[in-house]
Amino acid sequence: MTVKFENKEWFAFILAMLILTDLTILLDIPFLRQILGFLFLTILPGLVIIQILRLDKLGSTEKFVLSVGLSISFLMLFGLLVNNLALAIGYETPLATIPLLTLFNLVFIVLTIVGYKTNEKSVLSLPDLNLSTSDKAFLIVPILFPVLSIFGMHVMNTTANNIILILLFVLISVYVVSVCLFNQNFSERLYPVAIFSIGISLLLLMALRSNHLIGVDIHKEYYFFQTTWNNMHWSVLGYSTLNACLSISLLPTIYQSILNMNSEFLFRILYSLIFSAFPLAIYVLSKKYVSSSYAFLASCFSMFQVYFLTIELNPRTSLALLFFVLAIMTLFDDKIDPLKKRILFIVFMVSCMVSHYSTTYIFFFILLATFIGTEILSKQNTAKKVVSFTIVILFFGMIFLWYSQVTETAFNAGVGFIKNTLSNLNEFFVLESRSSAIASLIGRGSVQKGALYVLEFVLTWLSFAFIGIGIITVLRRYKEMVISEQSVKKPDFLKQKFEVEYLMIALACAGLLVIMVILPYISVKYSLMRLYAVTITILSVFFVIGGITISKHISSFTKHFLLEKEPVPRKQNSFGKVIHFKKRFVRKEKQKSFDKISNLQRNKGEKSSQAYFIILLVLIPYFLCVSDVAYNIAGVPR
Repeated sequence: MTVKFENKEWFAFILAMLILTDLTILLDIPFLRQILGFLFLTILPGLVIIQILRLDKLGSTEKFVLSVGLSISFLMLFGLLVNNLALAIGYETPLATIPLLTLFNLVFIVLTIVGYKTNEKSVLSLPDLNLSTSDKAFLIVPILFPVLSIFGMHVMNTTANNIILILLFVLISVYVVSVCLFNQNFSERLYPVAIFSIGISLLLLMALRSNHLIGVDIHKEYYFFQTTWNNMHWSVLGYSTLNACLSISLLPTIYQSILNMNSEFLFRILYSLIFSAFPLAIYVLSKKYVSSSYAFLASCFSMFQVYFLTIELNPRTSLALLFFVLAIMTLFDDKIDPLKKRILFIVFMVSCMVSHYSTTYIFFFILLATFIGTEILSKQNTAKKVVSFTIVILFFGMIFLWYSQVTETAFNAGVGFIKNTLSNLNEFFVLESRSSAIASLIGRGSVQKGALYVLEFVLTWLSFAFIGIGIITVLRRYKEMVISEQSVKKPDFLKQKFEVEYLMIALACAGLLVIMVILPYISVKYSLMRLYAVTITILSVFFVIGGITISKHISSFTKHFLLEKEPVPRKQNSFGKVIHFKKRFVRKEKQKSFDKISNLQRNKGEKSSQAYFIILLVLIPYFLCVSDVAYNIAGVPR
């Protein structure tokens, strides 16, 4: 049964939520204030904005992901506007609870009325809650993952026993394999729930590892948050690049003002909860091109990375990554009108800019390379463009304004980074001019450390190979997989052909990774893991395509090997002719059998079990290695 909200019912629900949340905040009711306040800030603004933009064609998962992104964007951008206007008229505490709550209520009511008037025929539908027996069986397992994560980390912190956490990682691996094996019985609507449960359970591990903050930069970021909270307003603090990051100063201050909880715990848990929308965005982005089951694997590949497991150590990076993938997701969403698409893209672009400067620079260079590449290819075909010269110039102008004129330091740091990179090109053949991560990447010291280190090294490069094969496959079959000509049939595993610009973005991401490894100095000043985190948002789907391509080549090779022509006997007697006839007959029967199998696989399309097996053969061991589970089980020190 699908639950639907008519426009009037939705309007009444929003007002009721506002009143209830206000009461819990003003009366300071424990737990309810934190829960309702978090939903009030993280979900509600985005849902109202989606209604105003009349994005009724979007699915539930897309609306949820966009509502989180738009809500966080609203908090930072509207919070900055309120902060600066208040300081301009001499009001020093605009981020205090009462004035902030009053302003949010007024704005939410106005936005809700606007949404009610502009989209009177809208109907909000909640997902169908009728579940079959198999759906319930597949659903109950991932729901337990966050519980195991919280309880397991509590046991780890109190008794130093990690057996429950190891069990969690093993269960996640087994569950992913089970979903692929029984994908025909796995309902498509369960994929977002499974992805969210896996993601939040992995993100909570680092957030709950200690009662205090863990990391290096996070302590500096927490200082900016505490200073903003104590001042009750945001302002430029000294000469630091962190001034440009509202994600670690203004945003947590707004949450702290509304939620009123332990500030250190808030800073540890907030970004994990928000970033849980990230793998869902990758799922939505990938599902446009491949089936839901393959999009699920692409999302899992993005989660089974070191950067994802440790993202809590880099709060500003986590939000910038979320806005980056949301910008790309909206840019290639066919369900959104071109004008609204550009509005959303610019909003997420600006939000990324005020979240983290380094990620923004990477975003800009990817966009610039995409524009140039598309312009070159557009001379050969009339491909529809979504990245225009106007957007590129607008992006650069906003970067210059925010990083150079408002916060100053971040722009100078970016220019200095480019200068130092160019001046260190003379150390091209010196390995020491690169970070230790590059040395580990090329396997330096792996053999001496043991077999597990060698295995992880091999699996890492296999994942790179899958991505590379995926990109090469798209390039080699350009007409079949990119150019939107009706006369050229797309491969059976693709739901829709890639846009030229998506391919250009993928090539730009792969190119940036190669440049970081090859050129000196870059990896010393900027983490390879952070760059990989940005690029993997685009390249995850190519990892899956690479696995599918390898699977198809293995099938072709096996077929060719088994059907290889047998030598004809030299002695041509009557008996020999009978044998030769029988051999030809057997080969024909084998050929018919293989043709039937091939046709069956084509009818099943992307549900070929062999492709899943090839992908999982790399994905699951890779996950167990990077999460250190394999090392713990083997008793090998890490």
